[in-house]
Amino acid sequence: MRNVWLVIRREYLERVRTRAFIISTVLIPAFIYGVTVLPSQLAMRKSGGTKHIAIVTSNATVAQMIASRLQEPKSETRYVIETKVTENPSERDTLKQQITAGTLDGYLWLTDEAINAGKVEYVASSTSDFVAVNELRSAVNAGVTRARLMQRGVSADEIERMMKPVQMETVELKGGKESRGPGDTKFFAGFAIAMMLYFMLIFHGMAVMRSVLEEKTSRVMEVMLASVNAKELMAGKILGVGAVGLSQLAIWVVLALGLNTPAMAASQELREMVTSSSSMLIWLPVYFVLGFLLYSGLYAALGAAVNSDQEAQQWQFFVTMPLIIPVILMTMIIRQPDAPTSVWLSMVPFFSPILMTIRIAMHTPPAWQIALSIGILFVTMYLILALSSRIYRVGILMYGKRPTLPEIVKWIRYA
Repeated sequence: MRNVWLVIRREYLERVRTRAFIISTVLIPAFIYGVTVLPSQLAMRKSGGTKHIAIVTSNATVAQMIASRLQEPKSETRYVIETKVTENPSERDTLKQQITAGTLDGYLWLTDEAINAGKVEYVASSTSDFVAVNELRSAVNAGVTRARLMQRGVSADEIERMMKPVQMETVELKGGKESRGPGDTKFFAGFAIAMMLYFMLIFHGMAVMRSVLEEKTSRVMEVMLASVNAKELMAGKILGVGAVGLSQLAIWVVLALGLNTPAMAASQELREMVTSSSSMLIWLPVYFVLGFLLYSGLYAALGAAVNSDQEAQQWQFFVTMPLIIPVILMTMIIRQPDAPTSVWLSMVPFFSPILMTIRIAMHTPPAWQIALSIGILFVTMYLILALSSRIYRVGILMYGKRPTLPEIVKWIRYA
């Protein structure tokens, strides 16, 4: 045990003192923030620009209703509306020339014929601004609906009451307790947690593989084996690198909890994300440790079996693939955390470190499902470590011979 502790201490201190540890501790949360919260913040920012729009209509009242809706203070875009009361098709050519000349951003063709056909057209120099297009669509629908109601003799006051928007509040009922709040916050929480686990398992698993490979190629391994046996060396490496990962996780948890204080709250979205996922932070270290031991065992065996970085890259895909699949599946799991497919996929030991934590963040599953998932993951982890230790024991002393699958099977039998 003393030898294992010495290897753990060496691996831990070597890694936490490196720039790679400091940079990854900062960059991984920054990357997750960049792909989850930042895009929504940028998309919801007001453009600050002005759009010059022409509304061609048979009824000036309809155009006025649409213009009023677009020029409300809550609109993301500032509009300058020009109304043209005509049904002459030649007006289109004039407007297109204005768009080409850059004096007009676009026009809405809202004649009675177009409204009756249910096909209103918006022609613009660019239709990629989906915020502006959605605002135009919403304003046209509201304006046309009001016009139709007025044609049927409905009074203006009655139309206002009928058109008043209804706000829908989402309430989640779990175990008799109600939880209010936006569902998209949980979506971002699940996404961020999945990505964090994905990067940590790959990053630290590859650290184990590279450590083994570097010591093997430099023949340092032979010197170390004079003092410790192969199992102690492998256990020390995995536990040492795992301790580095747990330290990194602890730093992120402390920072995440700190976001609840006004001084450190960088954004409302992040604060809501942390609050919504705080209950699952209890399970996060459990799944990280078990997942790390499982994958680091595979990476350690890979590092011991190959002779160079090139060979490692060729085999690395087979170890990384089981981690990529949960990332592909996570959107489905986030949308339907309690669906039968989600339940059984989260029981697969190679997927459960990511998928079960997503389910816990979304909608805490029954205790038996968490217990079964941990049990399967633990047994699989034990078997993987047992097989990996056999490969490691033989592989670290094999030089120059390209590993093949039959050869590795022989190592497992002989060790």
